Amino acid sequence: MQTFILRRLLIGVVILFVLSVAVFYLNRVVPGDPAIRICGLNCTSDQIKAIHHDMGLDKSYPAQYWDWISGVLTGDLGTSSVNHKDVAPQIWHRAPVTLELMVLTLVLTIVVGIPFGMISAVWRNSPADYFVRSTAVFGLAVPSFWLATLVLILPVTWWGYAPTLGRAIPLTEDPLGNLKQYLPAAAVLALGSAAGIMRLTRSSLLEVMRQDYMRTARAKGLRERAVVVRHGLKNSLIPVITVLGLQVSTLLGGAIIIERIFALPGEGLFTLDALINKDFDVVQTMTLYAGVAVVFMNLAVDVCYAWLDPRIRYS
Repeated sequence: MQTFILRRLLIGVVILFVLSVAVFYLNRVVPGDPAIRICGLNCTSDQIKAIHHDMGLDKSYPAQYWDWISGVLTGDLGTSSVNHKDVAPQIWHRAPVTLELMVLTLVLTIVVGIPFGMISAVWRNSPADYFVRSTAVFGLAVPSFWLATLVLILPVTWWGYAPTLGRAIPLTEDPLGNLKQYLPAAAVLALGSAAGIMRLTRSSLLEVMRQDYMRTARAKGLRERAVVVRHGLKNSLIPVITVLGLQVSTLLGGAIIIERIFALPGEGLFTLDALINKDFDVVQTMTLYAGVAVVFMNLAVDVCYAWLDPRIRYS
């Protein structure tokens, strides 16, 4: 197991290096000059050169990349060209917002997706099964940004209620207000992923329930609930856990749009503003951060396989 984890970490380092080079290069070949954004369209060439020199953009690409990546490795994430503040404190300040949104989204995905997928599989071709499958199709078909807009507009139109926008309510200060602010955004973000988990849980559990050991468990006199939960569910969760791990990257991308619509001051909104304003250090650092999250999540998923299925061994 230790050898497997070490090998995966080394592969992860290579992936992150390639990702860092790609995002660094793409930032600079995409049209747009941060110097013009800073001083306006009436900038003279001398002013643009001076800004490029201050930002280090007059150096060669390898020199710029080394300045950035060496700073990242030593904890210096650079300075934002928008507000001229260090990037690291801004990321740490916004991290709890995105972290809470991700945790709530994953909890809703698991709590809704797996149980309803089980119900759909156990009562196959029943009204409950048709309801779950229809709900899953709806969740996969509806764009999250459209649903998020409705979640904001309809309560205002019908009841004159709108969640707090533009600032984050800390969970420790006002738990109820915090949930009122985060739960709608998390529910919208979780809808598509929960729908996918429903369908996958259903198909995986149906496949497992056809296996010989499931018939043997029933023949021994075990109750159907024990057969499904203790013998069927655990073995059917391997593909579900795989998809949950892969959905982390999807949720991180979706958080950019959802945080913008709900005005949550998290890292998704921070990244989107940086993309619009060509804030190189922020975009590069946030992309690398997302890559680290995905690499470690995939490693955690692989380690979970051995717990779900003792037959799996790593070398």
